[in-house]
Amino acid sequence: MNRIHAVAGGALTLFTAGVLAAPASATPAEGDVVRTDLGKGTTTAPIWVVTTGQPTTLHVQSLLLKPGAGSGWHSHPGWEQSVINEGAVVVQTAADCTPVEYTAGQAVVIPAGVPHRVTNDGEADADVVVTYTLPADAPVRDDAPALCH
Repeated sequence: MNRIHAVAGGALTLFTAGVLAAPASATPAEGDVVRTDLGKGTTTAPIWVVTTGQPTTLHVQSLLLKPGAGSGWHSHPGWEQSVINEGAVVVQTAADCTPVEYTAGQAVVIPAGVPHRVTNDGEADADVVVTYTLPADAPVRDDAPALCH
């Protein structure tokens, strides 16, 4: 009799473990839900954002640069991740004054504290979505002196 209980108990344990270990199924959205992609871009730059032990603010902006417009030299107290949706932008950083053009579908990553400027040197509008990973309640932008000409 004990052997039957042991076999039945073992089978029940295996069954329960199998049920509990089964992958959860995704569930569809409920109600009136609309999801809009704001941007998608790819970068080959290494990304390493660590905010361990401190509150963090994610600040997301839509940026429209008209032809000939520019941001002026500035920096951010946290990392900047940008996706170019339309048009093109030119980025210069204080670390390397060489202008680099980024076009639709590309992403730009700028580490915290790096002075830079962004310009639209083209003939069409540049549409960019920017996400800043900032210390909580920090300003999004700090002006910087012109570092490259």
